[in-house]
Amino acid sequence: MKYLFLLIPFVLLFSCASSGDKEELSSLKDEVMAIHDEVMPKMGELRRARKDLLLQADSLMESNPDRAAMLTTVADEIADANESMMQWMRAYEPEFEGTDEEIKQYLEDQKKAIQEVKEQMNGSLAKGQEILEN
Repeated sequence: MKYLFLLIPFVLLFSCASSGDKEELSSLKDEVMAIHDEVMPKMGELRRARKDLLLQADSLMESNPDRAAMLTTVADEIADANESMMQWMRAYEPEFEGTDEEIKQYLEDQKKAIQEVKEQMNGSLAKGQEILEN
């Protein structure tokens, strides 16, 4: 009976730690999805900017081939950013299974990856919009 009283604190401590780990993982997963949700709506803007850049490049192909090439290069950067998001979404496993440590590592890696996608998308979109405005 006295061993039971010694065992109870350990069980409670373990269950609290496990609950805390689950909350941390849930929070990390929410952070990953928040970054995704922040930039996902920009996919349409990326496609429009790319289309406008390519239209402008086509119209300048004979009169200003250097500018046309630069517009095409920026349009390609936008296409790459768009494809990076698509690749991330195809590869992301929202129900990734493993130990808590494996899940945590997976989510940290995914957070880093989607952050890089965000930076690529925002950077190429800003560059494209700036060029279109000038």
